[in-house]
Amino acid sequence: MKKLAILLSISFGILFTSCKKDINEPKDSTPETMEELQVPAGFNWKTTKDITLTLTATGNGIVVVSNQQNVPYQKAYLSPSQPYVMKLSLPAYEKQVKVKFAGQEGLIELNGENLQYLFN
Repeated sequence: MKKLAILLSISFGILFTSCKKDINEPKDSTPETMEELQVPAGFNWKTTKDITLTLTATGNGIVVVSNQQNVPYQKAYLSPSQPYVMKLSLPAYEKQVKVKFAGQEGLIELNGENLQYLFN
């Protein structure tokens, strides 16, 4: 009986130590120095984009150009039927801007460098 207990304890010891899962951890590919950093040749490092916005209105008033959270980028005074050209430097992640004028509100898609908007 004593031999059986010893054999069982040795068997369990071998069984539990031999059944070990192999863990293949991925190698950390984060560069440690700037020389190791690999950036594609066409990568755009700019964090802003420049937009030229031409606004035209049928009346006098102040126009406000803002982001989606109503944080104003620029304000200007518009005269009737006289185009106002505004140069904006916006964060690169912006896809739209809001324009407000005399109770009117509109969204402008930032899909080019030269954009126009007409208030009725």
